[in-house]
Amino acid sequence: MNTITVYEHANFQGLHKTFTADVPNLVNESFNDCISSVKIVGQPWILYEHKDYQGWILALEEGEYSGLSMNDGVSSLRLITDDLSNPRITVYENINGGGKAVVLTEEANLTFGSMQDNISSHRVQSGAWLLYEHVNRGGRCIVARAGEYLANYCDIGFNDQVSHVYPLRPGKSSVTATILWDKKKVENERNVQIDQYFYTNNTGVEQEFTATSAKEFEKYVSHSFEFSNETSVKVGTSFTLKGVVNIEAEVSNTFTVKKGETQSFTTKKKAELSMPVKAPPRTKVTVNFMCKEITISVPVELKIVLGSKTITETATYRCESGTETYIDLQSLPIS
Repeated sequence: MNTITVYEHANFQGLHKTFTADVPNLVNESFNDCISSVKIVGQPWILYEHKDYQGWILALEEGEYSGLSMNDGVSSLRLITDDLSNPRITVYENINGGGKAVVLTEEANLTFGSMQDNISSHRVQSGAWLLYEHVNRGGRCIVARAGEYLANYCDIGFNDQVSHVYPLRPGKSSVTATILWDKKKVENERNVQIDQYFYTNNTGVEQEFTATSAKEFEKYVSHSFEFSNETSVKVGTSFTLKGVVNIEAEVSNTFTVKKGETQSFTTKKKAELSMPVKAPPRTKVTVNFMCKEITISVPVELKIVLGSKTITETATYRCESGTETYIDLQSLPIS
């Protein structure tokens, strides 16, 4: 969800309102010329001096702004809905796309090149751009959005005045993860001996006893998460993976995934192994305490919302579990 919360006073004090779409006239919202601080989630917003998106502008990306240069001077708001992931703009020396052309895909200080105060038209291939009058994002500013072709800067009184160009950045992506349990695969399964117990029944009747392992057994479950090599999830993005198995193999725990950090953890629980056993007459019984270790992999559907764009991709949740115990009995007759 892309939101802007505007506050009456600095430091997020006083009356406040939250908006999720363009506001052409803040008079209608009873919040005109009174904004002093702002919190933004998601895509950038443009704050305008006058209603209907006119006058001086202030462009703000995701974040919290405890004070504004346009304090008590904002009359309309506009949400940037463009895909900002791969910005590209072509600026031209002359009007109508004439003269020297320069393609930009990142922020540029034009004083370091030949186009300072020498741009008269532009075409935006993608993204949303801010074109500033002075270096270091200073002075008057105009917004150029994807698909826009402005053929003559003279029409807006901005000819040969651009010194700095900046592409607006998208807000943090939000990720929703769904484990596709119906597509679970068993990657590995093996039986491991934990301990061994011997009992001899020399009588002529069946004997029942309790076999107890002398060793302390440690149940464990290891979880890991793998993104695809081509993932769109950025480093630092975190989300919750619900429905992973817990130590008793029940589907109830959650696993918080954060891109760029180790995507695995292990839980352990100590347990005593004690099981009832029946020994036939005149037999030697070997009791093998066993544990079944199993590794499963399950595809995870990720829905990544980045601005106005939603991307679906697949990741992998992997679980290695050693929680299931049982006994294997072997009986041999004795003379």
